[in-house]
Amino acid sequence: MRTVREPAREIPVAAEADVVVIGGGPGGMVAALASARTGAKTALVERYGFLGGMATAGLMTSFNGFRNERPPNHVQTVRGIAQELVDRLLAAGGACGCTAHGNFGELTPGRCPYAVSFDPEILKHVALEMLCEAGVNALLHTTFSDAMTDGRNVTAAVVEGKSGRQAIAGRVFVDATGDGDLAARAGARFEKVHKAGQRMMPMTLMYRVSGLPKPGPDERRLWCNGVTTRWGPAVDQADGSDAADLTAAEIKARRAVDEHIRKLRQEFPEARLVETATTIGVRETRRIAGLYTITEEDALTGRAQADSVAVSSNPVPGYYGQRRFFDHLGFEIPYRCLVPADLDNVLLAGRCISACQPAFQSARSMAPNMAISQASGTAAAMCVSGKCRPADLDVPALQRRLEHDGAVVRIPPGER
Repeated sequence: MRTVREPAREIPVAAEADVVVIGGGPGGMVAALASARTGAKTALVERYGFLGGMATAGLMTSFNGFRNERPPNHVQTVRGIAQELVDRLLAAGGACGCTAHGNFGELTPGRCPYAVSFDPEILKHVALEMLCEAGVNALLHTTFSDAMTDGRNVTAAVVEGKSGRQAIAGRVFVDATGDGDLAARAGARFEKVHKAGQRMMPMTLMYRVSGLPKPGPDERRLWCNGVTTRWGPAVDQADGSDAADLTAAEIKARRAVDEHIRKLRQEFPEARLVETATTIGVRETRRIAGLYTITEEDALTGRAQADSVAVSSNPVPGYYGQRRFFDHLGFEIPYRCLVPADLDNVLLAGRCISACQPAFQSARSMAPNMAISQASGTAAAMCVSGKCRPADLDVPALQRRLEHDGAVVRIPPGER
């Protein structure tokens, strides 16, 4: 590939914070909330003019994985900030029990079924209100570009926006980009399924339509406030961390939407396209190498992890060609998989944690994603106050803090 040389230059520091979270999707916004509520001066970098990531820009309007999809499912394994978010949505008229995994009926505050559907416009508002209440410095319309490093430490995130190229300085950074962009740019090792080898999860362009009736009690359809969300055109074996692949997938999917709508109208003549997602939905790219990698055996057996900080109960959707349900309540997420092996002041949030592909496919779902991210944001703030590296954090203290804040950090004793 032909190259050009970029002249060296000094760039202005647009903001400084104790904790800098890169990415404002479900994971990033929860990590930023957790950090700020734990006492750290927190900044969040988000490329769009609103929060929510794949939940809003990607129109994946269902939080999945609050508990096991099938029995045993009597224990809700994701609570904390994720539950608070659902309760706030419910109070604002923006949450519903009509999902693609079943119609769970009327929702009640403080409790979630396996999945919860939501209105993405109300989520945008509620998420922003929660961050403003917590005092998070939200840097919208700001795209992460690169990481400035000093040895194993990130000193600043380089960003681009209408104000040009700038730096955001911090003491601890949380990578909530989904793709592991911050950690990868800083030199962390990662795993990625190659298109020519093991199958990568497909991308999907979601869209919303009006004109469909409210789902009946036994109907499985993603619906909220009179609008149905549908899984649109899918693109296989494209890499969402490659701009050319991402562009080709976006174009291919968008050109196929009209045919989707035409077929839908054969069954529902009144169906009308309301909107397509701002961006195609990317499920899988990089998984950063951490101090520990969650194994397939960890996920399938549900064995205990002494440093567990969250639980994932979501099925593995693409387990060797089938949807693999757990015969246990869920598997524990060890803190070590949130800590990059090659960096000293970075924590991972959301789907870029250190995990094998089957475990990743479960934990990437939005409910466990938010649980993991609450742990990441809380840990980041505790590292600042304790003046320690994430690798040296007092994990029992972190677990106690998370439990104090309403999170589920492990499978309850006696439930194994």
